[in-house]
Amino acid sequence: MKNVIIAMLFVTTVVFGGLYLREAHRATQVQANAENLRQDLTNLQSTLSDKEQQATRLQEQLEQTRGDVAVKNQEAAQLRTTLETKATNQPAMAVNKVAALTNKSNPFAAMFKSPEMKDMIKNSQKAVLGTMIDKNYAHLFSDLHLTPEQTAALKDLIMNKQMGAAEMGLSMLSNEGETNRAAAVEQMKQASDAADAQIKSFLGDDNYTQFQNYEKTMGDRMVVSGLKDQLAGGSSPLTDIQEQQLIQALSDERQQFKFTTDFSDKSKFNGDFASMFTEDKVNTYFQEMDKLNQQFQARASGILSADQLSAFNKYLSSQQEMQKAGMQMAAKMFAPAKGGE
Repeated sequence: MKNVIIAMLFVTTVVFGGLYLREAHRATQVQANAENLRQDLTNLQSTLSDKEQQATRLQEQLEQTRGDVAVKNQEAAQLRTTLETKATNQPAMAVNKVAALTNKSNPFAAMFKSPEMKDMIKNSQKAVLGTMIDKNYAHLFSDLHLTPEQTAALKDLIMNKQMGAAEMGLSMLSNEGETNRAAAVEQMKQASDAADAQIKSFLGDDNYTQFQNYEKTMGDRMVVSGLKDQLAGGSSPLTDIQEQQLIQALSDERQQFKFTTDFSDKSKFNGDFASMFTEDKVNTYFQEMDKLNQQFQARASGILSADQLSAFNKYLSSQQEMQKAGMQMAAKMFAPAKGGE
């Protein structure tokens, strides 16, 4: 009996000992987990503190950046105002300078009477015109199916015709008076007529008609060619089909448009530039050009993509500003001399 009791006490002791050890182990794990949780909490609090400090720094940097942007925007606005003012004033300044240089009392005008100066300018113009003829008449040469020899001969005839117009320009710059201007214009017309007669004789009636029609679109071809060059290096280059469609559209609109004074019509030139290039006529011409450009843009919207159309509108505007500066220069140059000058 005694042994049984002892055995039961031993088993009980072992069982309770095992339970104690298990609970003690559990308590140790719980404590370890608690320590880990406390450490994680400490780490989270430290991370949160770092994040708050980082957020504070970022907020300070943001406020500083906003301040810098405001300053830069103000500087940009001032710079834009300055540039716009200069862009507005420079064409007028250029016109006044050239007008002063070409005044009869100024020795600059005499420089264009120098044979050496005229020869130098002619040679420069010939080089430039040669490149322009190659580029602007390329489609015509192709359409006429000319041999290389025939193409070279036609280029020479076109060159002679255009150099006659350059001669008149030199005569105008030499400021030789209204009588000589009228004579220069008449001489230019005769030279142009003679050159056309040679071209007609060379091409024949049918091809000459095609040549004349092509030349009527030359101004619009040059506009489209300039736009094509501008878009060539970008993501929206002008295709050959778009080029031909745009040339045709511009040509159609221009032929239907009626100018009060069409400065592009060389047949209207009679040498009396003082009465032709008046301020009122020049202003009216550019008011009408604004309307024509709007028609150009409307037609182009059905041919060009959005990016191409935006570039086209900007190109038209820049071309018109350049033309306006040149017309204002001509008005100053050919205005009647005031008394005492």
